[in-house]
Amino acid sequence: MEQPPRQSLFWIASYPKSGNTWLRVFLANYLLGGEDPLPINSVGKLGYADADARHYERANGGDYDLADAAKTVALRNRFLLRTAITGPKVALVKTHNYNSTINGTPLIPAPYTRGAIYVARHPGDVAISFASHYGLSIDEAIERMREHNAVVGGSQGTALQFTSDWSSHVQSWAGAKTHNVRVIRYEDMHDTPVETFGRVLRHIGVAVDKAKLARAINNSRFEELKRQEKADGFTENTEHQPRFFRKGIAGAWRDILTADQIKTVARDHGNAIKALGYS
Repeated sequence: MEQPPRQSLFWIASYPKSGNTWLRVFLANYLLGGEDPLPINSVGKLGYADADARHYERANGGDYDLADAAKTVALRNRFLLRTAITGPKVALVKTHNYNSTINGTPLIPAPYTRGAIYVARHPGDVAISFASHYGLSIDEAIERMREHNAVVGGSQGTALQFTSDWSSHVQSWAGAKTHNVRVIRYEDMHDTPVETFGRVLRHIGVAVDKAKLARAINNSRFEELKRQEKADGFTENTEHQPRFFRKGIAGAWRDILTADQIKTVARDHGNAIKALGYS
């Protein structure tokens, strides 16, 4: 008789280009690393990435059209259920999906969920990084961030991810009444890393060792990630940009976006910007 699913899935969630990779690199260095920085291309050893089409293809028993939204949702629940039944007691799962339902099926099923860390970033900076990553202009990225039915992926080994618009994505996670969500901000990862990453570990249920925490923060600093990518490349980069780890600064939108673009972002997402404490 098959055992029932456990509440074992712990989501590392964010809208695309909000700091998810940086957080996972830190966690990999803390949980799996040693004195030296862990290779960035080994971050995949830390749990699961729910965009990896191989999970869905195994659930399907073979290949399928990755752009088929209904099929992806049906297979998603099958793969997550199997992970909750047979996976580890705490399974870290990276996701860019918003916390909602498609065709009546939850993308982030509460019965399997142990908790979540949600990484938020100012939408102005998201737009800049999103544009670079997906080969868009900044205006096109801003437009995509207001599309309620927006998706990413659906080809080349990446399953569809249902991102919705930026504000809905933020609200779906930050305003969740269930799922045990802890919200952190990209900017706080920069400005107060000890406190912010420490809160992440405690929320996941990991004991905080001060020396180990300091070492993991140092081993995942942006300069180190850039050095490694220059030497060895990074498997999560795209063909649209020369490097994944670009600048690693917060607040660049103030200098890069035009006045009209800033007004558009504020108009589209003002409520969510305010709710996250951004000025």
